[in-house]
Amino acid sequence: MWSGAAIELQRRGHRVLCGRLEPAKKWKDHAKWRWLAQSGVRVGVFGIPTLFRAIPDAVLRYAEPLAPLVYGLRNRALALWIRRLDPDLVVISQGNTFDGMYSVEMPLIVHYTGKPFALVCQKNSETEWPDDFMRARNIGHFRRARRVYFVSGHNRDTAEHQLGIPVENAEVVHNPYLVTAREPLPWPENPGGRFHFACVGRLYPREKGQDLLLNVLSLPKWRERPLCVNFYGSGANAEGLEGMARLLGLDNVRFQGFTTDVTRVWRENHALVLPSRAEGLALAQVEAMVCGRVPIVTAAGGAGEILEDGVTGFLARSASEESLDDAMERAWARRHEWREIGGRASESVLRTFPSDPCAVFADKLESLL
Repeated sequence: MWSGAAIELQRRGHRVLCGRLEPAKKWKDHAKWRWLAQSGVRVGVFGIPTLFRAIPDAVLRYAEPLAPLVYGLRNRALALWIRRLDPDLVVISQGNTFDGMYSVEMPLIVHYTGKPFALVCQKNSETEWPDDFMRARNIGHFRRARRVYFVSGHNRDTAEHQLGIPVENAEVVHNPYLVTAREPLPWPENPGGRFHFACVGRLYPREKGQDLLLNVLSLPKWRERPLCVNFYGSGANAEGLEGMARLLGLDNVRFQGFTTDVTRVWRENHALVLPSRAEGLALAQVEAMVCGRVPIVTAAGGAGEILEDGVTGFLARSASEESLDDAMERAWARRHEWREIGGRASESVLRTFPSDPCAVFADKLESLL
């Protein structure tokens, strides 16, 4: 969303700089950063001298009392660089709701420069509360921001509960999805009555919950049914999940690896099963619904905000094996209706999502200037 908006703002005549704090060799050759640069967006490392990027880890390990000094010098260097750049607006994009507020406390640094800023929060979880010290600081950051953008109402509400205040400058925005379809794809064949489920996402069960799904699939009834579950994605726990599948003796599971061809995934699978423990609003769910596939998802993040249980998909009320099994069972009992349910899902999500979320987000950022 933010990178697409950056390109749109550049196209509209604004000068845009996108960067990160890590050394450029770690990320600058990534395809998406090259895409930004080729689109005319300036791409760089946010002006912290290499010494200040390299020192903190060593300091914290061997000379902890000096850490505040090093962090202070680093933050001053970044504040001076932002003042020199003299931006009209700084957008701080975070993977989680409070990511940008630890170690390098970006909202505070930008506040000291006197420049306006906006926060983007891509995910939140009831299990990740800031401690009381950081809660107090985060309240200040949220109140000083021109806007705090969340990708689901659930994530906004959870942040308000964690901070104990209403976030009155909050707004919900949507990420762009990676399929071009504007109607359901042709329904996949299922020779012999065999159905194919896709579980799409980073192989990281702490958040994505693939272990819950493997445990459900190990139940005798699911072993006996004509289905195959295809896992798409890569991640830090790929080998562990494959080992768990072998340990459970599952022969109806396939690990397909990472793919950029999202449309092909939905040409070959009848349903999405997403057992997440934490989400913002999963694009895998949006894309499955756009393509006319049945979503079977846990109530993580904004999953339930775009799905009507039993009408446009099936919602597990919690990220537990019992709830996931119940949702899958209800879906399986109506498998001969899946094509119709997928059609309703597609119509519903296409009404909900703007055709160009990046342009919409660019409009919102322009309104802050």
